[in-house]
Amino acid sequence: MNHPLRLKLLAIAVAASLVGCTGGQTLPEKGPKTAQAVLEKALALPLPKTLQGMSRLDSYVKGEARKGDVLLLLERPGKAQFKVLTPTLDLIAALTTDGSRFSSFQRGHAQCHVGEACAANIARLVPIALPPKQMVDAMLGLPPLIDSPKRKLGWDSKRGAYKVRIGPTKDGTTQDVWVRPNDFRILAAVIEKGGKRVASIAYTGHDDVAKMGPPKVMRMLLPAKQIDMSLTLRDVELNAPIEADVFAPTCPTGTVAIELPCQAAGPVLQPPAPARSQP
Repeated sequence: MNHPLRLKLLAIAVAASLVGCTGGQTLPEKGPKTAQAVLEKALALPLPKTLQGMSRLDSYVKGEARKGDVLLLLERPGKAQFKVLTPTLDLIAALTTDGSRFSSFQRGHAQCHVGEACAANIARLVPIALPPKQMVDAMLGLPPLIDSPKRKLGWDSKRGAYKVRIGPTKDGTTQDVWVRPNDFRILAAVIEKGGKRVASIAYTGHDDVAKMGPPKVMRMLLPAKQIDMSLTLRDVELNAPIEADVFAPTCPTGTVAIELPCQAAGPVLQPPAPARSQP
């Protein structure tokens, strides 16, 4: 057998051995073999209808630490209320949204802000620049994904997880998503553009709150805004009914309501897009 033919046969054998893997890392023998299939399983996991209880918010915004206990009420698809409390459970600040409108105020201020529940307005109190529906889903373990038909599957041996690369989009944005192989819970999602990180969400403690419940800790980084935020669930109840009027955006008696226009919130994640195969 001549030398070129041996090399050609060797190349074919190596290519065949790498089917279903990326970067030399083999995918699990039992499980999906395409990025589309992995994302479909991750996006199909049921999320709690409601969540209510105490949580801990630790954030650093431009080097300034902001910490506090937060009474948290969530109802999918986009209702939320945050009440920041002192250690003695006195109210410091609050934000409420019914999914379309919002209100927020701080203790001791004469003004109360109201307006459309866009990402910029929601981020006035909670440093998560997402519209209500995407914010609620992200806090329950489902981060938004960028919209691109280009999707590639790999395996991260260090994390022991699937790694899906989405994009690049027309403007050069990519997103890496890590998914646990046993139950297809999302571990992290990182968006980059031009080689620089735009935003990231990481989850830990998936099994600490309830079986198939939300992750105990969500950490979000927005480098351009110098935001590093962690939300830790402490004592929460899932799927219990919440009165509808809880999410009605209102201002405390004696405050003046100020209508806020929606402004650019900087780099934000986009709503999840249905998994699509690469053309």
